[in-house]
Amino acid sequence: MAEHATLPPAARPAPTVVTPTDDRDWVVVFSGTPWANGAHRQHALARQMTVDHRVLFVDPAGHLPRWRVRVRQVADGLWQCAGPALLPLGRHLPLVNRANRWFAARLLRRWFRQRADSVRLLWLDEDLAAPVAARLDAAAVVYDATDLDWTFTRRWNRRHLRRALRSAVGAADLVLASSSALPERMPAFDPAPVVLPNGCDPEHFSPDGPVAPWLTGLRRPLIAYSGAVDTRAFDADLVAEVARAHPEWTFLLIGPSTRAGRAPLTQLSNVELVDAVGFADVPAILRACDVTIIPYRVGGLVDYVHPKKCYEYLALGKPVVATPLPALRALADTIALAGDAPSFAAAIGDALGAGSPEQAARRRALATRNSWSARGVQLRSLLAGLPR
Repeated sequence: MAEHATLPPAARPAPTVVTPTDDRDWVVVFSGTPWANGAHRQHALARQMTVDHRVLFVDPAGHLPRWRVRVRQVADGLWQCAGPALLPLGRHLPLVNRANRWFAARLLRRWFRQRADSVRLLWLDEDLAAPVAARLDAAAVVYDATDLDWTFTRRWNRRHLRRALRSAVGAADLVLASSSALPERMPAFDPAPVVLPNGCDPEHFSPDGPVAPWLTGLRRPLIAYSGAVDTRAFDADLVAEVARAHPEWTFLLIGPSTRAGRAPLTQLSNVELVDAVGFADVPAILRACDVTIIPYRVGGLVDYVHPKKCYEYLALGKPVVATPLPALRALADTIALAGDAPSFAAAIGDALGAGSPEQAARRRALATRNSWSARGVQLRSLLAGLPR
């Protein structure tokens, strides 16, 4: 019988390893919100795009120069890039911003060439990133209007950011708006911007789950707000007036606060200010509350907003009382809208005095219809119609 020859390990042919190729197109997202702050619209829509794209999420440039492309994978089909910057102060100086965007586009083009890939779609939600649209050779550009960036800066810098907004809209093949009240405040675009409202994650905000134990020591009923306590959007004077009129209610305000924002509330014993908590911890706090509120200013710079917290509250089955923001008026058959302190207090009282499992189920059903998954279906349909 012939013996079979046995090769020494070094002489054996290496096994053939077949690496599956990912032929999904690339979307490069230039965001005004870093990936680390990952509970916002930008992050939810980026995740939705990974269904049929690879997504590179580029953080905004920081205050200091960053001369390298640093990319890490954060989820299946999703990578995060620390935004390159050649010089500081790009948010305030137009020439520096253009230099920074030229530099970022150059580094990203090199990154894609090294991988024999190209950019199919460029997504902008940061106005100042508009100059990259002419430098990344994308087949199509989407501008997602989540906010009016110029309202977030000092008066002397607003001209710079207004000009950036016009550039971003002008560079786009498709303009999206997070609120029905945004398009009328934006530069003209033909065709009109498509309203893709904010959404929520109904599973994360499920009514079934733990309750934060530290809430057991607070007097009920609990009236809750989740978000920033500032002077731009939050109406602290409204909340203070309602709290003084109803000392038997406890107001729980969860989120970062500014000194000016919390000033009208600091002397009120029935107002509890809680520092910012992690997104994962918010549902456990809200589950313990009886009524949720959105006391935003109406008629100011930011009443165009569509607060995603509204759907998060509804996903928990909680009654919602809000000021009559234009984007919330379509929900008036499910939430209570009140424009001044007496009517706001009356709406909270009505919500405390009435409620049923059927109403809670109706609220949750509305939140489910407005989930990020539902928004993703609409978004992918819109992107499929763009040039390739």
